[in-house]
Amino acid sequence: MTISCGNDTQILRNRPQVLSVNMDRLAAFFRDLYPTGTAAQVASDLSVSLRTAEGWLGSNPSAPRAAVILTAITVYGPAFLVTLLPDTPDWLSEAAQNEEEARVRAQIDRLKARLKR
Repeated sequence: MTISCGNDTQILRNRPQVLSVNMDRLAAFFRDLYPTGTAAQVASDLSVSLRTAEGWLGSNPSAPRAAVILTAITVYGPAFLVTLLPDTPDWLSEAAQNEEEARVRAQIDRLKARLKR
């Protein structure tokens, strides 16, 4: 990027990339998590209005506020961060994978317990 001011020209390199929320990926994350009643579940999880959650899933969504994103990180964990970041660091991908593995193992344990009844 080049900025010209009078006779001086300054080239800006390695500027921090502005992060933006990919709303298609965010909506897909929520729909995968809650295939039915998506907006109602997300609204409940994040303490936002149903209308707000429906807006995120709609055709012309606006990004959630930073405070809501922070809440979502605490509620949904590393998988949510993976959804938000365009280039996921290896450590975060590994954390999300470990969390998913733990969730699936717990589900298997619950199913085994049901079969023993």
